[in-house]
Amino acid sequence: MHRLVLCAPLAILIAVACGSLHAAELAFAESNVEERQIGEQVVQSERDEQEALYNYYFNDQGYRYETRLEHLKKEASVPSWRVPYSAAIHPESSGGLSSVGRGSVRRGSVRPVGLFAGRASQVDRRAARGSSALSAYDRAFNGGEDLANAYEVRRIMGTDRALFPLLRMRRNSESWEGYCSGFTASTIKHPEPVNAVDVGDVGGTPGVVLQPSEIKALLTAIYNRTSDDSFLFLAPPSGRDGGPNMGTFHLALANYVGQAGCPVGIDRTKGRTSWNNPIYAYKVASIGDAVTKGGVQYRDVVTTVTYSFYGLDSTRQTNRETGERVGNRTQSMTFRYTLALDDEGRIIGGRSRNDSGHFLWIPLYPVQGTADGSVPGNLHLDVRQVIALARASAIPKVQKLYDGVTIGSAIDPKLEDESN
Repeated sequence: MHRLVLCAPLAILIAVACGSLHAAELAFAESNVEERQIGEQVVQSERDEQEALYNYYFNDQGYRYETRLEHLKKEASVPSWRVPYSAAIHPESSGGLSSVGRGSVRRGSVRPVGLFAGRASQVDRRAARGSSALSAYDRAFNGGEDLANAYEVRRIMGTDRALFPLLRMRRNSESWEGYCSGFTASTIKHPEPVNAVDVGDVGGTPGVVLQPSEIKALLTAIYNRTSDDSFLFLAPPSGRDGGPNMGTFHLALANYVGQAGCPVGIDRTKGRTSWNNPIYAYKVASIGDAVTKGGVQYRDVVTTVTYSFYGLDSTRQTNRETGERVGNRTQSMTFRYTLALDDEGRIIGGRSRNDSGHFLWIPLYPVQGTADGSVPGNLHLDVRQVIALARASAIPKVQKLYDGVTIGSAIDPKLEDESN
């Protein structure tokens, strides 16, 4: 999956502590309340940064960032209608979201061209008639011209043409690369698409109908690429072991999921390989007895998180009457860590005692890809059109609930500026 961490300045994640509470004073944990030094600049502590961000985004909803352990919920889940649905992650080794390799590539699609094919076999620029969501989007919004689908093929293969397209994709892509970041972000930001949409109702070609499964896939596409300000790190990989500071991790779960009822994304693995999923529930199984050293209290904690797992775009998981999530695939992970508390019981740091979990994050908005590459993403896929499709496909009363609680812009702010 595409790593969000690569989209943010690495220096931000490797800050050097320099505040009044030195790391050496925390005997069994790492501090998250020290000021940090990035280059020659001294910045606020990780906890202060997270508190400021949370209070800014949830001010209208009346939530304030809580840091006292005894005031944090030990068990919580987001509302049933807000549980992220399961969806496909479209591995790049199988062609990603393109029509290549789907067994239905016919005339008019991006086809492999051999060394002796000649001019008659050049790629036809009319829309692919394959089964991909991007081909369907081209028919709906790009006048039948093969643009969004062809962009995906070029991105994965490096060219429109290849003698053996799937073999080339497998060589150019890691086995784990795909759309798990887009799946995670889109299912946090949007209710499940459940209704087919005639795209003529949202500015497309009348008579072309997109199914909920195609709309889900398009949502994963627009959220899978990020810019530095299109998402928030809630518990960045700032720990010495390459994972998050577990004090910040615990605070993020308890404030976002526990207090605000907001799902959060997790990269479940450390290192280069990345698997992202949306967490919607957690349970603190145990909190150990306090151990005090140097005026700092330490508590060992065991917490299990539950997240929506990967599935099929074709599977509907929303009760039309209640809006509740039904039938989404789930998995869980258990984390063992130590929390550091000050004399008022506020979390001031933490340290992992197992080797799971890389970071927590949350999407703010999908970015619009640009022709010059300055913003990543499929430039032939219009973010505004995809979101209009998603809204038209959702159950209206559930969409209204999301509109009242989802943080961040509905679309890329740059697009809003262009329209004003």
